[in-house]
Amino acid sequence: MGTNATIHVEEGPVATKVAMTMEESLQAFAVCAACFIGEQDIPYSEEFDGHDFGATHILALVGSEPVGAVRLRWFQSFAMPERISVVQRHRGRGIARQLLEQCRQLAERRGCRMLYTQAPPRDVAAWERLGWRRLDTAADEDDRGYVALARPVDPAATPEAVPTPELLTLRPEPWLDRPARPGRTEVN
Repeated sequence: MGTNATIHVEEGPVATKVAMTMEESLQAFAVCAACFIGEQDIPYSEEFDGHDFGATHILALVGSEPVGAVRLRWFQSFAMPERISVVQRHRGRGIARQLLEQCRQLAERRGCRMLYTQAPPRDVAAWERLGWRRLDTAADEDDRGYVALARPVDPAATPEAVPTPELLTLRPEPWLDRPARPGRTEVN
């Protein structure tokens, strides 16, 4: 996936690209660490959960400066954008939307039909404005307070077409050895 530039900030156009080198991967990790560990006090062990090297990372760059990143994990028929982060001085300019659109396009090219994610309740309205739908699950929030959301990869599909299966036991990866809650299916 090449770069594209659709958003402009004071310093220049914002381009997104798949991280293909170790340097680019480290840039993605640095943006996420600054946003989650630095700003939100997320523990290191939760932020770096063992899935980073098995995932695709998409960077948002202004010139050579990383300003945003998202991790995209792959499953049989769907993908999960996670850890979307934009450095504080560039928030509110559509960079997160641009990163998620790159996730959608990449998932479409890889044959995925759905995108799933998890978000804290305070962010759900923002995800819904971007076309995501809260999953109608028996227990809407996981043990950490996150909400499961989904959207079809096909932009022409209506939100009503989003399946709401028994899905997503949302728990931190270091806890994968713990039993799932009854009636839930593992995807992590």
